[in-house]
Amino acid sequence: MNPSPPTRLDAQLAPYYQIIDRELERLEFKPGIPLFYDPIRYFLTIPGKRIRPLLVLLAAEALGREAEQARFAAVAVELLHNFTLVHDDIMDNDDTRRGQETVHKKWDIPTAILAGDGLMGFAFQQLLRTTSTDRAALAERFTETMIVICEGQGQDKMFETEQQVTETAYLDMIARKTAVLLQLSCEMGAMIAGASGEEIEWFKTYGYALGMGFQIQDDLLDTMGETAAIGKIAGSDLSMHKQTILTIKLQPHLGGRILWDLSLKEYRTLLRENGILQEVEELVQGYFNSAYDQLAKLSDGKAKSLLLRLTELIQQRNL
Repeated sequence: MNPSPPTRLDAQLAPYYQIIDRELERLEFKPGIPLFYDPIRYFLTIPGKRIRPLLVLLAAEALGREAEQARFAAVAVELLHNFTLVHDDIMDNDDTRRGQETVHKKWDIPTAILAGDGLMGFAFQQLLRTTSTDRAALAERFTETMIVICEGQGQDKMFETEQQVTETAYLDMIARKTAVLLQLSCEMGAMIAGASGEEIEWFKTYGYALGMGFQIQDDLLDTMGETAAIGKIAGSDLSMHKQTILTIKLQPHLGGRILWDLSLKEYRTLLRENGILQEVEELVQGYFNSAYDQLAKLSDGKAKSLLLRLTELIQQRNL
């Protein structure tokens, strides 16, 4: 299954998608306990971009290892990501995920919690099948990152009741909630390839920068994008009173007005008039520039070319 719209890049990535999907299809769903296994199976069939497992495979290949040798770590990362999504949907009380009913809406909250726990169990099961490197080191980094992601989700929930959130605190939150998993994906691919410490740092920096640029760009897309193009209701962050880099930067310019009382049109106008839109666009560009700088250090080859194209595709999502 290829989760993205068909493009030339998709055709080039098809063998990697096949590796990921083949291993996901091999997960052992035992009969007799449908309340546990059916929600997991359902969630894994919801189409997604598969960016994180792709990064594991491409990082390993870019450093001279066959992508197949990183398949278990790639699937582990995808399962970890899905674990976070199932539980995030519960915490945010979201009705849909990628156009499909969320697990807790299709079943109920206890079942969704159980499904999330199961996804994490499967993630460790797959990770520990890796044989080409130090599994203990992989498991240590995987576990550390899982905890950091949960910290980020905790920060995000705390921000919902805080009147003032600093830009530094917000960037720290999205680093924990989003960037560290892309960083881990790249790092594990490099570790499986037997990379040097310097090469691992290249990929960690690349993944972190890609994750930060990706998340802040999502803030921009939610605010400035059109509903049909972004696949969700434009301005949902504003309507849900969600703190983002845009709301934080705009607060000092409101002159007594209440941010959450603004219409989306007024909000967009103020972002432009106060130079915040341009400032945040430049921040995103800086992160992507950092990502490209790291890729430039790699030897030329198919995997490097695909990483460049994937990065460009993520960056060029239309507003």
